[in-house]
Amino acid sequence: MVKIRLEISYLPGVEDPEATTLHHNLGILGYYSIDRVSMLKVYEMEFSEDEETAKNMAKTIAESILINPVINNYKLIVLGE
Repeated sequence: MVKIRLEISYLPGVEDPEATTLHHNLGILGYYSIDRVSMLKVYEMEFSEDEETAKNMAKTIAESILINPVINNYKLIVLGE
């Protein structure tokens, strides 16, 4: 069994509305020293395949279902077996 984590974020230069709102609200609450806020979506999947097959499947899932390549970036991390 192989466990894989997919971390999905916005590409540089693409506004993240949730992070922008959070950054604004943190300033209202007095947290002025926070220069930047960003958010990630994290998916962890367990595959009953070998590592290479699991990585290929996770890549296909990310690119066909989870991300929009115009605005999103993703990182695939193998967590182990």
